[in-house]
Amino acid sequence: MKKRYFSTVILLTGIILFGAGNVMAQKDSTKLKQEVEVTKAYQPEIQEAVKINDIPKVVAEPTETPTFDYSIFSKPIFSTIEVTPVAAAKMVGEPKPEMGMGLLNLGIGNYLTPYGEFFFNSKPDKNSNFGIHFRHLSSSGKVKLLNDDKVSAPESNNSAEIFGQKFFRKSSLTGSLAYDRKAFTYYGYTGNPLNDDLKTLMIPYFGDRQYFSKGTASVRLKSESLSKYDFNYDFGINYHYLISKTGQTERQTVFSGEMSKKIDSALGRLATSLTYYRDDSIWNRNFLAYGHRQQILVNINPSFEWSGENAKLEVGLNTTAVFDKGANSFLVWPKVKAEWSPVAQVLTLYAGVDGHLQHNTWSAIAEENPYVDPYHDVANANYKTVFSGGFKGKIGSKTNFVADASYSEVKGQHFYYISGFEAFNATVTNRRLENTFSWLYDDVNILKLSGEVMHTVSDNFSLHLLGNYYSYNLKTQPYAWQMPNFELTFSGVFKPTEQLKFTTDLIVIGSRKALIQNSHQNDPLTGAKVNPTEMQISMDPIIDLNAGVEYQFSKSLSLFGKLHNFGFQKYEQWLGYTSKGLNWLAGISYSF
Repeated sequence: MKKRYFSTVILLTGIILFGAGNVMAQKDSTKLKQEVEVTKAYQPEIQEAVKINDIPKVVAEPTETPTFDYSIFSKPIFSTIEVTPVAAAKMVGEPKPEMGMGLLNLGIGNYLTPYGEFFFNSKPDKNSNFGIHFRHLSSSGKVKLLNDDKVSAPESNNSAEIFGQKFFRKSSLTGSLAYDRKAFTYYGYTGNPLNDDLKTLMIPYFGDRQYFSKGTASVRLKSESLSKYDFNYDFGINYHYLISKTGQTERQTVFSGEMSKKIDSALGRLATSLTYYRDDSIWNRNFLAYGHRQQILVNINPSFEWSGENAKLEVGLNTTAVFDKGANSFLVWPKVKAEWSPVAQVLTLYAGVDGHLQHNTWSAIAEENPYVDPYHDVANANYKTVFSGGFKGKIGSKTNFVADASYSEVKGQHFYYISGFEAFNATVTNRRLENTFSWLYDDVNILKLSGEVMHTVSDNFSLHLLGNYYSYNLKTQPYAWQMPNFELTFSGVFKPTEQLKFTTDLIVIGSRKALIQNSHQNDPLTGAKVNPTEMQISMDPIIDLNAGVEYQFSKSLSLFGKLHNFGFQKYEQWLGYTSKGLNWLAGISYSF
């Protein structure tokens, strides 16, 4: 089966590359494209769709390398900012809509959930732009676990940002300062329900509070030339500092630069970055001791692109050098991407070969799984080869689609599991049950099949369907722990009047396998070794039904209401951590 998938992707890649090569001799064109591309990655939020029109121009979005991660459906409290799909391009000469300067959202929900958000932008002019953003969302209710234990699960999310932009004759300078604080509780555990005393004895982190406070500063200088024959550049500096309640700190500085210029018939590109990274108060995996980790990563990615009227070919390299005491490495991956439109403005085929290093920083792992052991030090993963291909296009003026496949060979991918300890002839008081996740590594080949369709039924009714199917071939582990075999979301937006809008989506996540490992104390009388035991747990599929309504009371004032999980399903996002049941939020929005 693995060879069949591999051969299919290779064949598709060869067809596209051959087709692209045949049309590279055609002249470079500046004609406008006439297609809408639905390539925006899915986020599990109620979506606000935009009408798809048969329009003259859409700027093509770059195809992104598929990335394996655990961020499938982690939403402890529902978000309040709508995700807007790729917007339809506008006819040149259309009057610009009048832009307001600010927006204030206020709301309240069950689980003692207050919400507030404020946006302000100065009126943009030819020379500068400035804005601020503040947000608060918290919840203080209790959650009933699958073992029927009702536990307190407070959490909050606070953020603040100030940003500005200065425009020059041929460039722009952008800067921002941001602060983000996420707080939550280690409220979950597996197995039979326990009383409070036993939880304190057996579960080290039960009921403990945790927070991640992160400050970020960034500066970016970017050329604004539209000509490929000019020297175009995009330079940036990004710094962040993070601290957790359990004492971990993280500092990261990234210097990045991307340059491009047309050289004869080819567009030359060079993307580079230098990353300095350090975290403290972690269990260093290289020295097996508590301390810090320090890394320097250097990325140099050159490439050349040739474009014809109906085709495009990019050839280059991705390189990464990692300087990590005790674990230095230098990695190189080929990069080939091709696109071909056999039916102009209707159908585009694409294929590629790529590879990269996934930098697993402390904050990236904590964001992926907030309930991981806070002293974690997860190794980077090497995406040795990523084959991808597919097609995208439109059916008539109302339906856009994307279908693609990828096959990734990953070395050293991490998977999460729960661990515990039982003494020989244990009583309940000398057992240990973790409610933070450990991790293990395995090499894995991942086949991912994806499809997405956006259809406009009428001027006031649109539908969106997205699905992903996964197949994992692991070297040693029997399952890809905590990972689903498929994801599906079906969304709709209905706007019967100019004032009233309804949104809904159905999210389905396939079944997953979870692992619990228990270690044991040897027999104190005979000294006989007691081997660790493993327990495999099947986690039920997730079916989450959400809905929203918005009423525009006046030009400046609107009312909104949101329902999440009104199918009343109890499901675990992570083993032992049951999500909240039905939760709602209602409020007002005022723009000025």
